[in-house]
Amino acid sequence: MQTPQPNPAPLVALGDADERVDLFSLTRDQLADHLDAWGVGARHANRVFRHLHALQVPLHEIPSLGRHAHTIAARSYLPRVTLKTSTRADDGTIKLLFALGDGGLVESVLLPMRLERYTLCVSTQVGCAMACSFCATGTLGLKRSLTAGEVVMQVHEARRFVEGLKAAPGDLVSAEEAAAAGARELSHLVFMGMGEPLHTYERTRDALRVLIDPHGRPFSTRKVTVSTVGLVPNMRRFSEDFAGRVQLALSLHAGTDATRERIIPTARRWRLAELRQALLDHPLPGNRALMIEYVVLPGVNDSDEELDGVAAFHKGLRALVNLIPFNPFPAAPFRSPTPEEVARVERGLKARGVPCSVRVTRGQERAGACGQLAISGF
Repeated sequence: MQTPQPNPAPLVALGDADERVDLFSLTRDQLADHLDAWGVGARHANRVFRHLHALQVPLHEIPSLGRHAHTIAARSYLPRVTLKTSTRADDGTIKLLFALGDGGLVESVLLPMRLERYTLCVSTQVGCAMACSFCATGTLGLKRSLTAGEVVMQVHEARRFVEGLKAAPGDLVSAEEAAAAGARELSHLVFMGMGEPLHTYERTRDALRVLIDPHGRPFSTRKVTVSTVGLVPNMRRFSEDFAGRVQLALSLHAGTDATRERIIPTARRWRLAELRQALLDHPLPGNRALMIEYVVLPGVNDSDEELDGVAAFHKGLRALVNLIPFNPFPAAPFRSPTPEEVARVERGLKARGVPCSVRVTRGQERAGACGQLAISGF
């Protein structure tokens, strides 16, 4: 079956007085097309892209752009994503609250990792339509999806915050945060925040293309991971568009269709066999591997039957299973597992030949752990 081709960003001609384009939503190729349509010339695309993303220079300050800056400004805008609040957990995790131009709110999380780096947990939607029963974001419902430009700006603002940590405390940076930051750099991105990244596929795709573009301030493709609950058609588009260079993570969370359908409503549409085939078809260049995420829910998905199902699902895949102890939220229908319950699942999977690890819980007391993002704890 032929994969649907992505729709390019619609061109806006000079005569379209009521239409403006989000500059940060444009990939470099799309920017070139728009500059050509506006009479500026595609030859300026690399320079404009570099100054906007790598150097963070305002449009009218880009050297040698001259009157073209006014033409571009008249046809475009920059997304408004403002960091409102930051809050730090005892383990160094920092939760960021961003306000969007229409008043919507999203959370991102900076995770301090080894080797003096931060990983940013990126959000792609205000709320989420997937309604997974183990995730606080799912209780919000879907308000709207972020544009590609808002996702990009979220990352830019988080990086600016990290760089501010190393400079001096300010309105959004406490002395404690600055001291704890040390020389950390924002080097990794995981699209595991609020929302389903593949729900509005083109927006996530374009944001990724901007963030890894060598003419900007690129993240290494090896350091970017996109998580999905399992939207098979868009998983296949992702596989084709990025050829395995950007890591794919599947939120599996059950070893049987019956249990998965009970805790993940979208599982009724794409069953385990379809998910597994999509992963088998996913390209894995070099020594890259897939990630399979599995939240441990005591009495729900930790039985021998479920673990047998995970082992069967994993067979033939080059993938690591990442076990995530369930993080509680108000009115959640599950309890958190004990360390021994998590260890039993780990032992059970390893005994079945499944490589796995346990994710360290970070930021839980600030509602910043996996599955807890619901605009709270600030």
